Amino acid sequence: MSSFFVTGTDTNVGKTVATRAIMQALQALDIDVVGYKPIACTQDDEISVGDCVGSKSDYGTEDNADVLTLMHTTKQDVTYQDINSYTFSHTMPLFTDQGEQIQIDKINQDLAHLNRKYQTVVVEGCFGWLSPINKHFSFADWVVKHQMPVVLVVGIKEGCINHTLLTVQSILNLGAPLIGWIANRINPCLGHYAEMIDTLRNKIDAPLLGEIPYIYKPETQDVGKYMTNIERLTYLKTVLVK
Repeated sequence: MSSFFVTGTDTNVGKTVATRAIMQALQALDIDVVGYKPIACTQDDEISVGDCVGSKSDYGTEDNADVLTLMHTTKQDVTYQDINSYTFSHTMPLFTDQGEQIQIDKINQDLAHLNRKYQTVVVEGCFGWLSPINKHFSFADWVVKHQMPVVLVVGIKEGCINHTLLTVQSILNLGAPLIGWIANRINPCLGHYAEMIDTLRNKIDAPLLGEIPYIYKPETQDVGKYMTNIERLTYLKTVLVK
């Protein structure tokens, strides 16, 4: 009956790992939760011309790693197409013929279907907060229209303070409820980690939900244990999508 949106300060900051962590933390509280990735794009840079032309299928080869991680994290029996609306074999479908395939109505219908079946739907975005879905909608537009609460994933690296504060400013200015943020340590050699976390704590007007350390293959690990603000997470299940 409720859903919320996981966005990031950039691409490759750990949105899928953070989504898995949230799902596992809620599952530990016996909350019926499912993950949903509306649009999935491969991270491979080497593509053929044929990959960029229109395709009749919305799902490609159904092998996107992010979607598969959400499938494996979800305890319910779901199919690839249950939790994904579009999969593309390259990173920029909007700038190819395939961008015409992406229909907001289909994404809305898929989300509504999951909301009817499950107690909580964790929706993982693609790229960053203001990234376009198609030529008419950004992820921010779509989330604001649904008034979904937002969780921001911060990949702790050089420049993340600037990226984080700009993203937080945009979320709040657009009127989306910011539930909290998650710190994901993506660079184990980065100095002054604690100082960066303290700075972000003081600058962000939303609580820190958890800190995910740099670990090997986190998509296969129990990362729910790193979500320390469980009370804030359980609030999410009471917020209904309009």
